[in-house]
Amino acid sequence: MDLLAPGIEDYLRGLLPPADEVRGEMEDLGRRRGFPIVGPLVGHLVFCLARSIEARSVFELGSGFGYSAYWFARAVGPGGRVYLTDRSRENLDQAREFLTRAGLADRTLFLEGDALEILPGHPGPFDILFNDIDKEDYPEVLPTAAPRLRPGGLLICDNMLWFGRVLTPDPDPATRGVRELTRRLIASPDFHTILLPVRDGVSVSLKRGTTAGANAA
Repeated sequence: MDLLAPGIEDYLRGLLPPADEVRGEMEDLGRRRGFPIVGPLVGHLVFCLARSIEARSVFELGSGFGYSAYWFARAVGPGGRVYLTDRSRENLDQAREFLTRAGLADRTLFLEGDALEILPGHPGPFDILFNDIDKEDYPEVLPTAAPRLRPGGLLICDNMLWFGRVLTPDPDPATRGVRELTRRLIASPDFHTILLPVRDGVSVSLKRGTTAGANAA
């Protein structure tokens, strides 16, 4: 399902500066494998969001081979830290190779396993939590992530329109998971949430409370 008028996404991508060698290889790998990555439009979005709150610590719930982490690692700068999680060691090894070649390895940490089980062992507080895990598990993200995000921090969730399947009258478990997380975020008194129709839908949830400077996790 097209979320934008035909040609608009191509137009927007055409406005972006060209990818560097490593990012270009990551995008090519995603196309060849049919592996879902956030793509350059969302990449630029999360980079700007991270810079806008001076994020220094980012925890990714689901990292694949490191495409979104590439953007966050550039945003946090030297001395910042991006935590990558994935169940696949192969994905994490590929991510480590890409991020090392991009000169970003010194600000990344690679954690193999279930992100929802790993996160409680890293209490933060984090400046950004980025969610891209299996959609069936989306409802568990909010209660797990919220206590570990600083006031003024951002919970960013990908695939929140789920290729238009959120409109399905009789949704499958993955679609139900996406819809339930959306409902919880909108209803939460702890967050101010907006859902952006960028690519496959990105929600940005600002944690309410006294805003402090960025904290190291």
